[in-house]
Amino acid sequence: MTDSDSPQATVQTSSLPITRVLLVRHGQSLANAGGIPADHITNPLTGLGHEQAKSFAESFAAEPTLFLVSPFARARQTSEPLLQRFPSIPVEEWPIHEFHYLEPERHNGTSEEQQIPHMDRYWQRGDPTYFDGPGAESFSAFMDRTRDAMKRLSRLNTGGYIVMFTHGFVMQAFRLLSLFPDATDQQLMANFRRFHFVNFIHNTASIEFEVVNGRIRMVGQQHLNDFMLQGETSHA
Repeated sequence: MTDSDSPQATVQTSSLPITRVLLVRHGQSLANAGGIPADHITNPLTGLGHEQAKSFAESFAAEPTLFLVSPFARARQTSEPLLQRFPSIPVEEWPIHEFHYLEPERHNGTSEEQQIPHMDRYWQRGDPTYFDGPGAESFSAFMDRTRDAMKRLSRLNTGGYIVMFTHGFVMQAFRLLSLFPDATDQQLMANFRRFHFVNFIHNTASIEFEVVNGRIRMVGQQHLNDFMLQGETSHA
């Protein structure tokens, strides 16, 4: 029997603190509602979005220990009612902003509906290294940014309850990287949009993860286990 198999080692491992991590999508934004914001960074909440943020904060039952907030306006605005409820809790801005893969200069001043043909062409290209222009991000860069956030979270293994205000694609990337940690960016990109629509995350919806013994993993969400990547036969 090795030391790791001993009853004492088992007790020590199980006694490590568990850090809960709740990822929250922002409330309805101007772009979500069919409007045309000045750009994807300052895209603000609508009146409904502010109401959703307020309702989320009022129904929140736990005691947070840390807030993590995307730098984009819609996520920051969504966080404000809950931050006001817990003014003594530390707040950190992390690079957990939304994946924006179209060049802003060519698409600012257009609605999401008008951008659909350009979005379709981007995903049909299927190249995770493709860069659409200044201010855009390749799929691989986005996934690496998400991996970095997950690694950073995995080091916060001190217990407590972290609330992260972020965006839909970021939350989906967390899920896919948890389900398929060994998948290539090519595989992930080929399946990302399908996964996103099948497991859509609505405004102010949340998903939960936990950090245990330096590793981050999903909590619940068992229905996601039925999703398979093209070219994959099983989950890791």
